[in-house]
Amino acid sequence: MRPVCLILFVLIGIGCAVAKLNRLSLQVNGNYTRTHGKVKAEKTLLAAKYGYTLATTSSASEGTETLHDSADREYYGLLSIGTPKQNFNILFDTGSANLWVPSAKCSASNKACQKHNKYHSGESSTYVANGESFSIEYGTGSLSGFLSTDTVEVAGIQIKSQTFAEATNEPGSTFTDAKFAGILGLAFKSIAVDGVTPPWDNMIEQKLLDEPVISFYLKLKGTAVQGGEMILGGIDSSLYKGSLTWVPVTKAAYWQFKLTAIKTKGVFISRNTQAIADTGTSLIVLPKAAYTRINNLIGAEDNGEGEAFVRCGRVSALPNVNLHIGDRFFTLTPSDYIIRITESGETYCMSVFTYMEGNTLTILGDAFIGKFYTVFDKGNNRIGFAPVAY
Repeated sequence: MRPVCLILFVLIGIGCAVAKLNRLSLQVNGNYTRTHGKVKAEKTLLAAKYGYTLATTSSASEGTETLHDSADREYYGLLSIGTPKQNFNILFDTGSANLWVPSAKCSASNKACQKHNKYHSGESSTYVANGESFSIEYGTGSLSGFLSTDTVEVAGIQIKSQTFAEATNEPGSTFTDAKFAGILGLAFKSIAVDGVTPPWDNMIEQKLLDEPVISFYLKLKGTAVQGGEMILGGIDSSLYKGSLTWVPVTKAAYWQFKLTAIKTKGVFISRNTQAIADTGTSLIVLPKAAYTRINNLIGAEDNGEGEAFVRCGRVSALPNVNLHIGDRFFTLTPSDYIIRITESGETYCMSVFTYMEGNTLTILGDAFIGKFYTVFDKGNNRIGFAPVAY
């Protein structure tokens, strides 16, 4: 089968540059405003995925300790389940390995479930009951439900007999106002809850792809998302400049690899550490020592909860940050690593370099992947990066 192009949501649409790619309609997340609550929601999901806890201080105010907002993520695309098709907006996440969507059997009092499309097993002729319980712990509670099996379609690819989770309870406010209904994990089966075979593995097993490769192009300009796509089964060389830098996966669980160094202002922030490429977050999570060091060097003040802020008028004068991966340096400018958040009508400038208690890895989210075309190659257990072609 030829490579398939899945267009993700954008504010300004960008089509596929390669002929014969299967194009999907763009999903639009209009009027997106980043708030401190949304950053906290995003970190709650990260903490759940990686088994960390959020950094807090006893002197922090109630407003910053409590999660009041949704994980209003930016990148999502269309997926369908069942026969006939039932459509869902889905977050494509290389930091997890399960597929879940809201269930028609969820409680009428569960706001997150009721605000999104729900899967009705009784309306699908290809549904096969499973019934095994499913649960993922988040900082605001447990997302729980049960497993089912059905045909899943993404970007024109039909995956037969795919097991997924029907969520009957979604915790707190984390998913209430999110533009996506569920999550499709693209990591390795070794971290899949209940040992469920991930959709990508089934695509490979059912020979639905030319190559066991998924590549991401997340077009960014500062904090404004301009366009993006995910290509299943191939690479679009017109979307990046130069050649791809390949590094081997060091642990086939998350997409983990060796990060040779992080450096700014001539100072090494870290050397020879492990990193993860994660499309499911916009942040860059560092071990605590590296978080403290880098934010001190760029003049960002820590708020005691794993976030650091700079005066917005200083952003253009901040230094570049260089990440050494393989045989190349990948440079983030201040406009790449400083995001603007709005709270009570005021605008603040926050460093994307954050940390969570217990973290020993560097987690590279969309602040990095948006700058560098990223290829996840399961066939060769490697990851490739190249500067995007703006």
